[in-house]
Amino acid sequence: MVSKTTDRTSPEQANPCASHLFSGSVKIGFANRSELRLFSSPMAKKALGKGLGALIKKQPASTETTPEQGDPLPSDAQVPITDIIPSPLQPRKHFAEGQLDELMESISQHGIIQPLIVRPVNGKLELIAGERRWRASTKLGLKVVPIRIREATDHEVLEMALIENIQRKDLDPIEEAQGYVRLAKEFEMKQETIAKRVGKSRAAVANAMRLMELHPDIQDHVAHGRLSVGHAKAILGIKDHESQCLAADQILKKNLTVRSAEQLTKEMLNPKKSRGSNSNSREADAVIKQIQSTLRERFATKVKLTHTPKKGKIELSYYGNDDLQRILDLLGVEL
Repeated sequence: MVSKTTDRTSPEQANPCASHLFSGSVKIGFANRSELRLFSSPMAKKALGKGLGALIKKQPASTETTPEQGDPLPSDAQVPITDIIPSPLQPRKHFAEGQLDELMESISQHGIIQPLIVRPVNGKLELIAGERRWRASTKLGLKVVPIRIREATDHEVLEMALIENIQRKDLDPIEEAQGYVRLAKEFEMKQETIAKRVGKSRAAVANAMRLMELHPDIQDHVAHGRLSVGHAKAILGIKDHESQCLAADQILKKNLTVRSAEQLTKEMLNPKKSRGSNSNSREADAVIKQIQSTLRERFATKVKLTHTPKKGKIELSYYGNDDLQRILDLLGVEL
């Protein structure tokens, strides 16, 4: 059974944005729980870029129906939770269990304050916004949930999902990058346009999209926080995936900082120069040690030799006046 909400908002106050809250109240059933009352209050939210309001088209009612219902479904209604399906366009793939548990607790106390935004697709209601609420409600065992129906193209659905998740900082760096790439490839949007729509700089969007050039295993490390975006940018200096993986393994095993990771990639990109430099350094150290050993035998005392390409110094240790005179005699110094 579908029950309409009581909307006391005047036409002049109506807001087509997905974050708009319907007024009045409806009851929803819980499995093995007492009924909870939904409630809402107007809330102002700063839009990101153009926000969801610029993307969702307001309509008085949907002409689509779910398979069990023959009458047109109101744009604001309650529907069986089983009639709702997740969107394949949702850029977010990982939902933290801890966050879902917190949301479940909130819903069990206060109900679903914001209705789920959906669109009719093949006799079902596909989510546009509110997948976390839908997942939490499913885990709670809710039978019906409040929804708001909107008409939206695939392009608009992907864009709205990106904006919603970016506003809430719900996406990991790889999910965000994948969303930008889909907008660019599937909908032929330029980086400047994407940046404007999601409220970020073009450089930020471009840098995020570059993460897709990483080997899939490294993308997984970034998505799960084992490697930072800074580490990923350092690895991006290496083009072939095999070498990228070698660099990532070294960074993880040695727990390298971003700066150390950058140095590692430089050495991997210029192995001959690096090996030559290290070889020259080892040869110079050997010569210095040989000189110190010879001087130590000659003067029978501790000798320290400090050398640089332009200058250096030799330190001879002595122990008492007699020892100093002995060293001076060996040097041929007369006082």
